[in-house]
Amino acid sequence: MEIVKGFIQRKVVILLAAIVLVFFVLFNSGFFGGQDERVKIACVGDSLTYGSGVLETREMDSYPAQLQTKLGTSHIVYNYGLRNATASQSGDLPYIESEEYKESLTSEPDIVILMLGTNDTKTYNWNSKDYEKGLEELVRSYQSLDTKPTVYLMRSPYCYATDGGDVAKYNIQPGIVADELGDIVTKVAESTGVEVIDLYTPTYGKDDLYTDGIHFNADGYKLIADEVYAAVK
Repeated sequence: MEIVKGFIQRKVVILLAAIVLVFFVLFNSGFFGGQDERVKIACVGDSLTYGSGVLETREMDSYPAQLQTKLGTSHIVYNYGLRNATASQSGDLPYIESEEYKESLTSEPDIVILMLGTNDTKTYNWNSKDYEKGLEELVRSYQSLDTKPTVYLMRSPYCYATDGGDVAKYNIQPGIVADELGDIVTKVAESTGVEVIDLYTPTYGKDDLYTDGIHFNADGYKLIADEVYAAVK
């Protein structure tokens, strides 16, 4: 009987703890009529934000999902990733024309994490002037929001051609990602006064984190989440 009693007591304690946690989350989110106190983070980008490479488990393994887990209930992380999106308005899928962009603007973010550029380096997309102009316009559009969010620019991660050539899958050019793209991100960050989160250096040469030379597995997205967490915590 003592064993049964102890088991029941432990179950009651666990249940009460769960109820308290749910109440805390609902209270912070404004469910009971108060103000939503959570810090809102809008993750803006392409397939590397969306979670390509872990599509079946992206709700758990994309970098925004893993960032949410790390930050806990005091934050809410939105994933506004759009596969194939470009910063350049002359690219084949300009982010600024998308529904994801419109939703990100109306999310009332406190923080914006912006990573676009890998798709801009596709052989049929690349135009350095258009990329710089498009990236700066996106940054300033978030800076002009009423919530005055802190904007972070992410420098696109390392990528490689699995066949050893100069052009990777999806016609992406690793050489441009390695050099010119990073220079433009730095230039835009300086002109707009935002901080850069460098993803190229921590991912360089870590081929085991990739599924196809461009997109990451769960461990790769964990690395990105860790880098973002270190910047925004």
